[in-house]
Amino acid sequence: MTSPNLPPVVVAQLEALLHSAKRAPLRAAHEAMSARYRDGGHTRDAVGDASGALAYAVARMPATYAACVRAFDLAAERLEGWKPETLLDLGAGPGTAALAASAVWPTIARGTQVEPNAQLQALAKLLSAAVSIAAVSHETNDINRLPALAPVDLVTLSYVLAEQPVDAVPGLMARIAPAIGRLIVIVEPGTPAGYARILAARDALIAAGLHVVAPCPHDRACPLSGGDWCHFAVRLSRSSAHMQLKEATVPFEDEKFSFVAAVRGEAHPASGRLIGPAAIEKGFVDLKLCTPAGLDSRRVRKRDGAAHKTAKGLDWGDAVDVQALVGGERT
Repeated sequence: MTSPNLPPVVVAQLEALLHSAKRAPLRAAHEAMSARYRDGGHTRDAVGDASGALAYAVARMPATYAACVRAFDLAAERLEGWKPETLLDLGAGPGTAALAASAVWPTIARGTQVEPNAQLQALAKLLSAAVSIAAVSHETNDINRLPALAPVDLVTLSYVLAEQPVDAVPGLMARIAPAIGRLIVIVEPGTPAGYARILAARDALIAAGLHVVAPCPHDRACPLSGGDWCHFAVRLSRSSAHMQLKEATVPFEDEKFSFVAAVRGEAHPASGRLIGPAAIEKGFVDLKLCTPAGLDSRRVRKRDGAAHKTAKGLDWGDAVDVQALVGGERT
C-alpha cells in the first residue's frame, strides 16, 4: 500500500513557503475557505492570490492526496501489472492527483494538468518538481470548455465534480470519455452530495462503454438506499504546517471520500467490497459487503478459522474474496 502522507519533499516545500509567508493573509484566506465550505460553496473559489493558493494547499492537499492514493491503490489492485505512461489530470488544483498517481504508478512519464485558477496552477508548477513524471505540462482551461482530447492511459478528477451541478456531470463525462485510453478515477468528498455526483459519473461512464473496476464489483445499479451512500475513509498524519494553519491539536486527520474507477476494455472487479468498517467483536466479525448479487451483511465467527482471520484483517474499502468467507453466516 502506498503511504497516504504527502511526500516529505512536498511537505518541506510547503513548510518553506509557509515560513516565508505573512500570517495574516494566510489566516484570512483559510477562514474565507472554511466559511465558503460551511455554506456549501467551493473552497477553490476563494483562491484569488498566492496566499490563498498556499492556504488551500496546506489545508487541503494532505487530505486530498491521501484520498487519491487510497482510491488509486484500490484501482491498481484490479489492474495487476498495468504500467500507465500518460496522465491527464482535470481540475488539477496544486497538482495533488498527479503526485498521488506518480506514487502509485511510477511508470507515468508524461502528464498534463488542466487547471483554470492561475494561482493554483503556479503552485502546481512549483511543486511538480517533486513528481516523478519526467514531462509535466500545464494548461489553463475550464473542464467545461475542453477542446477535443487525445486518448491517454490514465484520466483523473479529484474533488472537481463538486463544482458542477449534478445534472451537468453526464455531459461532462461524455466529453471526457474519448480521452480515456484505459482507466479513469474520480474522487469526491464522502458526503451524500459527493456520492450523488459519483453515481452520475458512474452511470455516464457505463453508458459510454466503460466498465467499473472499483469500488463496485459490478456495473449494475447501486444497491444502497434509504439515505445510505458509498464512501470510505483514510487516516493521514498532520504536518506541523498543517496543524499550524488549522490550529489543530490532534496529529492525524480522517478524510472521508467517495470514488469510482472505470476502464475501457477488459475489466476484473473484485467479487466483493467492504463498504463499511469491519465491526470486530469478541468471537466474531461483522462485515457489510457489496457483491454482484447486491448487499451482503455477513458475520464471520472465530470457529470459521481462516475466514475469521481474513475478516479481522480487512480495512474499510478492501476488496473481498467472498468465497474465502464461505464459513460466514449472513445476518
